[in-house]
Amino acid sequence: TLIARHTGPSELLFTVDVPIAAAYEQMVVGLHTAHSPKRPTIVYTPLHGVGAKTFLSAAKACGYDTVHVVESQAEPDPDFPTVSFPNPEEPGALDLALQKAQQLGVDLVLANDPDADRLAVAVPDGDGSFVALSGNQIGVLLADYLLEQSTAEKKLIVTTVVSTPMVNALARRHDATVERTFTGFKWIARAASELRQVGHSFVYGFEEALGSNVTSQVNDKDGISAAIVFADLVTWLANRGETVLERLATLAVLDGVWVSCQVSVTRDGLDGASAIKEAMARLQANPPDVLGTRRVVSVNDYTSGGDTRPFWRGEDLLVELVFADGRILVRPSGTEPKLKAYVDLRFDVDSREDVAAVTQQGEREAERLAQLLLKQIGIV
Repeated sequence: TLIARHTGPSELLFTVDVPIAAAYEQMVVGLHTAHSPKRPTIVYTPLHGVGAKTFLSAAKACGYDTVHVVESQAEPDPDFPTVSFPNPEEPGALDLALQKAQQLGVDLVLANDPDADRLAVAVPDGDGSFVALSGNQIGVLLADYLLEQSTAEKKLIVTTVVSTPMVNALARRHDATVERTFTGFKWIARAASELRQVGHSFVYGFEEALGSNVTSQVNDKDGISAAIVFADLVTWLANRGETVLERLATLAVLDGVWVSCQVSVTRDGLDGASAIKEAMARLQANPPDVLGTRRVVSVNDYTSGGDTRPFWRGEDLLVELVFADGRILVRPSGTEPKLKAYVDLRFDVDSREDVAAVTQQGEREAERLAQLLLKQIGIV
């Protein structure tokens, strides 16, 4: 039980009188699985945020003794002096961490955003450089790993409608269920809670924007616990003689190469808001039968039919065009003057050696399809 004491002029300002940080750290350490005495070496950055003290303490308790912090980003600083924008998804945000990782030759780069609720990851590419993973790649890796470790009945993964469909394929291999929600962890957490009450065992929740929830003990995305579990994943893979990128290639052979592409169009002001609204209306009124070389086999318009879906996927301004091997979704941003198109395409591949070339080709096609649809609905 948390006991709060009123301490300020505002009725909203309280001091919590219990050691929350210690209890949280104990929970995080309890998630750790020691697959091998040999642990990866790590570069870590909290991006001028609050994560360093708690992450470093938890990492040490879990046996991750070689953690190098990006010193210039280690302390909270609301001016975020070393980055143009403190979002680990933004180009350049991880540059200092990647430079340090290359200098030291570590095994893993972990980054939290300033409030430490998101996790970014970069891994060696085998040629002396590091590659940052996408939120979908992190989600697929953690979903597969946590399902591998779980012995629960009725295993459950919860993700969002715009996150990669690849998770559906890997869940089938693990005899697990995938539930999808609208964007936001408020929906993921509520879906997980509701489904636990009817017998499902929550294993993992994620969204493509670097959000992960690796435990039902936290009802939100949580970058620190996800960082520890990802380090455990890297340890597990190393014990099997496999790197992170090799594991992604293995999953591609098992479940198909899934490429994801997001294209955003910004339209400012009242005129921009009208243009976005009109583009969505055109798509709803006249969705294409064919896009490029891909036939649209079905259309899901989430502005209606909410009474037939769970509340976490009720009604929203979102349209999905489904192909035989992929889909494209279009929605306005909830926080910015943008219209967003998300493309996910699947390709078969026979060997790990073919994955890179197929991925590059698929990414080019996904970009073309996004631009083609946005042009058809008159927003570009």
